[in-house]
Amino acid sequence: MKAPSLISAFFLFGLVLAAGWSAAESQEKAHKLRSVSLKKFADSLHAVIAADRQAYAELIVQRLASDQRRIAASENWQSEQCLPVHAQMLRHAARSIQQKGAEFSYTLRSLWPINNSHGPQTMVEQQGLEVVARKPNEPFYAEEELGGRSYFTAVYADLATLPSCAECHNAHPSSPKKDFKVGDVMGGIVVRIPLEF
Repeated sequence: MKAPSLISAFFLFGLVLAAGWSAAESQEKAHKLRSVSLKKFADSLHAVIAADRQAYAELIVQRLASDQRRIAASENWQSEQCLPVHAQMLRHAARSIQQKGAEFSYTLRSLWPINNSHGPQTMVEQQGLEVVARKPNEPFYAEEELGGRSYFTAVYADLATLPSCAECHNAHPSSPKKDFKVGDVMGGIVVRIPLEF
């Protein structure tokens, strides 16, 4: 075989190897996109929910509460013509997403709820809230069956990130706990993803 032909053969062989490697890499990437773990999916949903909640608390509620005009947030926001509190914004968004047909759901729960309907509703919620109360940096993951359907459930600590969070709960007449401080676990954000779509 002549040198140019040998070089061409090596070049062609290199192209075939590169194309095969590229195709294998593309298949691997496509597989990774199709096989995102439920933990990563739940963690990602929680990151968006928590960021929206924090942005509302910092950019709206905290800022306007310190404004000279004293625009406040209240759980009776409609009748008092105030802003809704952080928890109400989260619950409103969660209901809105469900009405649009989302397969996943999320809600706020607490071991110390102001409203008893916001306490744990399942054994998994109870366990998860107890775990994140002790270890706020570690999410709790479990599977549960509700209404004949299986779910991957994740519980994340919901912290008092601003003074207004702790002050509101401490001052509320129905609050069973009156000594929250900034940084304390106040409850948990529960994210549920159905295991069958």
